[in-house]
Amino acid sequence: MACLLYSQTGLENSPYASLLDPIHWVDICDVFARDACGLLGLSLESPLQVCVTAGCIALPSLLQIRQVMQQQQVSGVWTSKDELPMEVDLGPQYRYHSLFACPILREQCSDTNPPVRLSCGHVISKDALTKLTHGNKVKCPYCPLEMTPNDAREINFY
Repeated sequence: MACLLYSQTGLENSPYASLLDPIHWVDICDVFARDACGLLGLSLESPLQVCVTAGCIALPSLLQIRQVMQQQQVSGVWTSKDELPMEVDLGPQYRYHSLFACPILREQCSDTNPPVRLSCGHVISKDALTKLTHGNKVKCPYCPLEMTPNDAREINFY
């Protein structure tokens, strides 16, 4: 605030001349972009860079599990499924906002249509729960269990 006293005579000759350095604008832009992406839960890096970096982080674990599976001669287990036989933790810098696509309505859940957990453990969207409700009963689309709509609990993924 004190630099405003020199605004009439010129900031270039004041003790605050370093504040006008163009390098500060680059830093301000970087901080603004990083904070904005952080608040929105988005990555500051490009998606390709994130994928390559995540692959490099996960590669040692994947090579180790492959070696163990080959030694135990159970390598066919990995190729028979679409998922890894273990969880690979990439660290907190690669955790973004969670996404859940309802398997019934095939649409992404949102704040207005959050995912809900049925009493049997299956997860669907709130809109799907509403459409599956007949009277005061809901039948799970994946198992034979029946419940009331009030038994469903809203869940949050972090």
